[in-house]
Amino acid sequence: MKIIELTIENLQQPLRIDKYISESMDNISRNRVQQLIKEGLVCINSKLVKRVGEKVKPGDRLIIQIPPPKPDVVLPEPIDLEILYEDEHIVGINKPAGLTVHPTERIKTGTLVNALLYHVKNLSGIGGVLRPGIVHRLDRVTSGVLVAAKHDEAHRCLCEQFKSRRIQKTYLAIVHGSMAKTTGIVDLPIGRHPTDRKRMAILPDGRKSVTRYKILRTGLGGSLVEVYPLTGRTHQIRVHLKHLGIPIVADSVYTLKKYIGRGELERWFETYPGIALHARRLCFEHPVDKREIRLVAPLPERFGIIQEMYP
Repeated sequence: MKIIELTIENLQQPLRIDKYISESMDNISRNRVQQLIKEGLVCINSKLVKRVGEKVKPGDRLIIQIPPPKPDVVLPEPIDLEILYEDEHIVGINKPAGLTVHPTERIKTGTLVNALLYHVKNLSGIGGVLRPGIVHRLDRVTSGVLVAAKHDEAHRCLCEQFKSRRIQKTYLAIVHGSMAKTTGIVDLPIGRHPTDRKRMAILPDGRKSVTRYKILRTGLGGSLVEVYPLTGRTHQIRVHLKHLGIPIVADSVYTLKKYIGRGELERWFETYPGIALHARRLCFEHPVDKREIRLVAPLPERFGIIQEMYP
């Protein structure tokens, strides 16, 4: 157990203890400080801190106990996987909506990585302990094709293809509304939302983000859109389609108020564990024998509404 003592000096006005500690110490986040407080590991003037919002003032003496880090271990779990393609170098999976790709600080089990370790055994180690084999990712709420690497050579080759934009990605989305212009390109930079860190937004100083789209059909107050992201930014398709005024059905994070909970399409996806976005195809060069690989992920059953929308 590491013990750190702080005596507060030169503080102009009372400040929240979690904010003070996170700003005074290197390599510790405010969330981590709050966790330490909840675990009874922070004292102020020899008294246990019980509230993360407790204020500190000049002259206060803090004692912070930091336990040693727990080793990261990801265990295999017998979670069903739909394998689209597999050889000794790579494996392609049809990821269901609702399945997180890899463990995070909050989610330790029940991820695609846990399932891969059970079914595949050997995965590349470049991604680290928490992300073995993971070359790219899909949002938890997005279904569709995802490729993983079984060894480091395959991992490096696939990463280079993604970086150089030589991998062709095709998505299908069911969206609210329609557009007179059925094809187009959105070329608008995306960055972290300035006030909501869990969301992305179109920002002048964001990273270059380019999405091509083609509206295939319309019906029931919505449209079926084929989407081709030319870059791979977080939430890119969701942000760009909302900007066009055609947000993805069941996407409560990136929607427009007039569509929240309304319409037959929204009701159809009400109990679906994701949004109406599916990674349909992934085309790339095999990392070892260089032949073209084309992976196609069957649509989730809930996407059967397409047949009713466009008979």
